Amino acid sequence: MSASAEHVIEIEGLVNTVGAGLVLHHDLNLAVRRDEVMALVGGSGSGKSQLLRVMLGLKPPQAGTVRVFGVSWADPKWKRLRDARRRMGMLFQNGALYSALSVYDNVAFPLRERGGLREDEIRAIVYSKLAQVELDPAHGVLLPANLSGGMVKRVALARALALSPELLVLDEPTAGLDPDRTARFVGLVKRLRTEQRFAVVMVTHDLHPLYELSDRVAVLADRHIIACDTIAAVRRLEHRFVQNFFGPERRRPAGEG
Repeated sequence: MSASAEHVIEIEGLVNTVGAGLVLHHDLNLAVRRDEVMALVGGSGSGKSQLLRVMLGLKPPQAGTVRVFGVSWADPKWKRLRDARRRMGMLFQNGALYSALSVYDNVAFPLRERGGLREDEIRAIVYSKLAQVELDPAHGVLLPANLSGGMVKRVALARALALSPELLVLDEPTAGLDPDRTARFVGLVKRLRTEQRFAVVMVTHDLHPLYELSDRVAVLADRHIIACDTIAAVRRLEHRFVQNFFGPERRRPAGEG
C-alpha cells in the first residue's frame, strides 16, 4: 500500500508563518492514517488552529508539502482540489452555523453548494443526517439562536457529515459544553465513527474526548510535532507541556491511571 493510500493527511517539512514572517511551525511532519482518530494537542499560541487551516487548504504553507487523500493543495488542477475538499467535513469550535438560516438549511447548505441533487433528495439526506445526530425533523425549522450549546454542536456535526466525508476535522468539539453534554457528544461521535469508519483529526484540550476517542495523540510544541503516539506513550514524555497537560492536578476519566 502506498503512503497516499494509507494516509488521509501527509505533512512533510512544513514551515508555517503568520504576520510579518513570524515562524509559527518549522520542519513539522505529521501523517494521519485512514480509520484512526488523531488528537492534536498543544499549548496556547502553539498554532493548532493555524495548522488546521493549512490541513484544510485554507492557508498555503511557507514551505513543505501538505497532501490530503494524496492530493497536494498546491496542485494546479482545481477539480482534484474540489474533489479532495468534498471528502472532508469540518466542525468549527463554536459551530459556525449561519445565523440567518434554519437548522434544515444549514445542513442542506453543502449539498446545495455541491449541486446535482433535486430538492427531495436534499430533504432526504438532511433528515437522515439530523437523525444520525439524534435530532428530529421538527428541529429543522429552528434558527441557531433557539438552540442550546449541545444542539448547536449536533447541528454543526450533521452539516459536517452532509457529504458523507472520509475525514472529519473537529476543532475543540466539546468547548463550552458541561460534563453531561460532553459525554453525550463524545458518545455520539464514537457511535457515528463505528458506523461510518471515517478518519478524525481533533483539536482538543479536554481530556474526556481525548481518552474516549483518540487512537494517537500528536503533541504540537516547540514549533513542530514533538511526539505522535498512543496516550500511554505520550504521557511518558519528559516535556513540560506534556507533563502539565496530563498532570495529576487535571482530573482524568474514571479507570485511567
